[in-house]
Amino acid sequence: MSTMTTMKDIAKMANTSIGTVDRALNNKPGVSAKTRERIMAIAESLDYKPNRLGKALVLRNKNMQLGFIIEPITNPFFEELKRGAEQMRDALNEYGITTHIFCMNTHEEKEMVELLDRMSDMGVAGIALNAINSPVVIDKLVKLRESGHRIVTCSTDISRGYRDCFVGFCHEKSARVAAELLAKFTGKKGEFLVTIGYRYIMAHMQRLNGFESKIKEEYPGISLAGVLEVEENDEIAFRETLKALEGNDRINGIFIAGYGIKGVAKAVEVKNLGRDIKIICYDNSAFVTDYVKKGVIDAVICQDPEKQGYMALKILSDLIIGDKEVRSDTYTTSIDIRLCENIDKDIQDWDI
Repeated sequence: MSTMTTMKDIAKMANTSIGTVDRALNNKPGVSAKTRERIMAIAESLDYKPNRLGKALVLRNKNMQLGFIIEPITNPFFEELKRGAEQMRDALNEYGITTHIFCMNTHEEKEMVELLDRMSDMGVAGIALNAINSPVVIDKLVKLRESGHRIVTCSTDISRGYRDCFVGFCHEKSARVAAELLAKFTGKKGEFLVTIGYRYIMAHMQRLNGFESKIKEEYPGISLAGVLEVEENDEIAFRETLKALEGNDRINGIFIAGYGIKGVAKAVEVKNLGRDIKIICYDNSAFVTDYVKKGVIDAVICQDPEKQGYMALKILSDLIIGDKEVRSDTYTTSIDIRLCENIDKDIQDWDI
């Protein structure tokens, strides 16, 4: 796994825009000598390696097109991921690269395949996507790669042989951290309920596997009360969680491994069973912050979706325009644990 310094990192440290950083690093007009000097010093301290996009495009004289398919932004995670992708899209646009971003309306594989066909017809050279790990999607990606397209999966992965690079999160490791936290929150005994979005989303299954393995390996006093597939839907999450709580008075911990956070939290609130149920979920947002402050949710695992969206497009462009292979086939953001004391800490750390 690797990380790389980007113009956005430099912009954040210099308290300026990406455009200003780009002009300073490439000796373009419109930047004061003082600002240019500060930016160059920061770039040197971070061991920044310049992007070769501009030079490559001049040499090739191409009008490049890229595509990005994002899952429904009704999930705040994907809304933030889209924001990061849009920021990189704007940066690439300065080099004459056009990026088409499409947000899905459903979680259906049929819609994803249709969007992949549409992008291929538009003439894109590469595609980043929140991949659905299903045979029909994988078959389509195989055909696209055989025809010369570069593929970067973002946030959720497929098997390595069917894409060039994955940009996202270490889902299994993060779930093992969640299991350790939940075990310690509950005195290492009790029964834990797990909710996932869909079994065909690899990220959710990696989290489930990581959580289960950690519990089985290290906490004999804890068992799993069940795994609920809630289809990324708060109503389903509410109904199924409520049913599980009513049927099992030994549940004292819930691990929310996908979306449906609001539904699970509401079920715990509404039931008000008079027992302390600890909850750990993924990804901060306004309503998650509220539930943490109310004491309903105990810990949040944040994975920086904005940076994931940004880096997925950056790596895709490096693969195509830079004529270079990525140093690793996996780039992941850090595991960031938020409790009540630090839940307000920069919900969007990557704003410029």
